[in-house]
Amino acid sequence: MSKIKNILEAVIVITIALAFVLPGVAVVTNEETNHMNEKMWEGKTRREISKVLTWSPTTKALPITKEGNVAITGWGEGDARRPALTKDNLGNVFVTYQFDVDLLSSPAGFAWNPNPLDQEAWWNNGVALTLEGIEMLLYPDTATCEHPNYPLFNVFMAVDTEEAGGMYIPDATDYETWEIFTWTNGAPDPKFAGISDGGWYTDLNYDDVIGPFNFYIEESDLCGTLPDCPVFFHTGIDAASGAGYYDCQENEQTVPAADPDSVNLPDRIHTAIYNKDTEKVIWKMVDPTVECDYEYTPYQATVADGTNPAIAAYGTQVVIVYHNGGQIKCVYSSNDGETWSQPVTIGAGQYPDAIAIGNTVYAAYVNNANLYLVTSENGGATWGAPVQMNDEDGSVVAEENCIDLHESGIVWVDNRELNDYQNIYYAALPVAGVPPTNPTCTYDKKNKEITVVSTDEDGDQIRYGVSWDNDQTVDEWTTLYNSGVAAKIDVTDKEGTVGVIAEDANGAQSGWVSVKSKEKSVGYHSLLLELIYRLLQQMLQL
Repeated sequence: MSKIKNILEAVIVITIALAFVLPGVAVVTNEETNHMNEKMWEGKTRREISKVLTWSPTTKALPITKEGNVAITGWGEGDARRPALTKDNLGNVFVTYQFDVDLLSSPAGFAWNPNPLDQEAWWNNGVALTLEGIEMLLYPDTATCEHPNYPLFNVFMAVDTEEAGGMYIPDATDYETWEIFTWTNGAPDPKFAGISDGGWYTDLNYDDVIGPFNFYIEESDLCGTLPDCPVFFHTGIDAASGAGYYDCQENEQTVPAADPDSVNLPDRIHTAIYNKDTEKVIWKMVDPTVECDYEYTPYQATVADGTNPAIAAYGTQVVIVYHNGGQIKCVYSSNDGETWSQPVTIGAGQYPDAIAIGNTVYAAYVNNANLYLVTSENGGATWGAPVQMNDEDGSVVAEENCIDLHESGIVWVDNRELNDYQNIYYAALPVAGVPPTNPTCTYDKKNKEITVVSTDEDGDQIRYGVSWDNDQTVDEWTTLYNSGVAAKIDVTDKEGTVGVIAEDANGAQSGWVSVKSKEKSVGYHSLLLELIYRLLQQMLQL
C-alpha cells in the first residue's frame, strides 16, 4: 500500500530584521509515519525566510516594452524560469518563478499586481526569497486555495537539503503573514513540485486531512528503488497534516515520471503525467470519495505516445495536450476518461500548456522561439488558427514549464533584450469563441421588469449588463445564466429607455439593445392639450 501520513507541528516564530530583510518565519516541521510497516521517521528542521533581492525605483530604470507584453521580472541579476500564475481573492494576479542567480543559488521569485498590464507595479511588488541555509529553492508553483484564511498556497522543492514544502499565504501583499513549512523525512533527490487552482477535498483515508492535492516527484525508497517516483500529496491545512500517495507501479507505469499536470473539478481531480523511458502519456482521475491513493485509483489509462502533457477539463470533457515528434497533439474524452479519442494534431511545436475557461479550451506552445495560442470550442476535436502572443519575434525560451496559462492571462520565459538575463513576461488572453446574440428584450408593464434572453453558439453561460442611462456603460450585471435561459431585470424605479448587452463566460459581448423601461407619466395639462389637439384634427377633416 502506498499511503503515507505526515503529521505537521504548527510552530510559527516571527522576528523582525533589517529593512531589506523579510520578517523571519520558522519552518513548520512534521513527523511522517509509514502505516504499512509502522516505521517512524523523526526529525525536525528550522528554516527562516528572508528577502535577499529587492528593487528600488531610485536605482532601477523601467524596461521599454511593446504594448501587450509586460515584463514581470528584469529588476534583478539572474535568469527567471518556470513561471506560475494565479489570482487571489482580492483580485491580485500572483506569479511565482524560479530565479537562477548562478549555478549554486536559486531563490524563488514572487510578484503580485492588481492590474497585470501595469509594468511598474510588477517591479514594485517583485521580490526574490530564499530559505535560510538553503541555496537551491526550485519548482515553485502557486494556486488559489478555498481556505478562508489562506487564499494562496505555494509548493516548492529545496534541492540542496532534499526537502519538500510550501507556503500558506493569507495576504500576498504582506510578506509577514506568509507561513513556510517543510515536511520531515525530506524528499530524496527532488525533481518537481506542482499545484493547480481550486480543489478542496476530504481524504477518504484520513478524515482530518481536508485541503488541496498537489504533485511532488522524488527518488523514493519507500516502495523500493524507484527513480523519479510521483507523489500525489494531500495537505490538510487546519489539521496541520498531510497524506502522501506514492505511485509504486501496481497499475499504469508512470516511473520514471516527469512533468505532471492536474486540473481540479468540484468532486474529482484529473491528472496527466508521462514516463520518461517509454514516453507514454498516462491519465489518472482521483475521486476522493472512492480512492485517494494515486496508485490504486480505479480511473487510469495510458492514452497517448508523447511527452510534456498538459490537461484541461470542464463538465465531463477532458483534454490532454502533449508533444510528439515535433508536433503538438491532443487526445480528448467526452465521458470523464472512460474512452479516449485518437490523436488530433494541432501544429508544430513543443512544451505545451492548456486550460479550460468555460467551454473553451486554450492551448499554448512554443514553435521557432515564438509563443502561440490556439483554442478549441468543441472539446479538443478541432482547433482554431494559432495566434502569436509574443510581440517581439523569436524571443521565447523553449524549455520544460516555460509557459503557464490561467484565466487571468498567460506568462512565459522570454530572452528579448531587456537586461542580460531571461525574464518572465505577461500578456492578457484574447477573447475566444463566438459572442452571444443580441439579447431579445420585453418590457412587462404589470410586473415592472424587463425579460432578456440571448443564446451563445459555443454553449457558454451568459450574463446581462444594464445601462440605466442607455449610454452603453454597464451600471449593473446579472449573474450567469445558461444559454437561452431568460433573465429578469427589475425596473420599478426607472423611467425612459435603458440599454442591455449580453456577455458570455469568456468575455465575448453582443451588441447593445435599447428597451423602454417605463412609459413616462403624463400630467393633467398634457392630457387636456392632447384631447384638444385630437378634436381640432377631427374638425379640420369635416
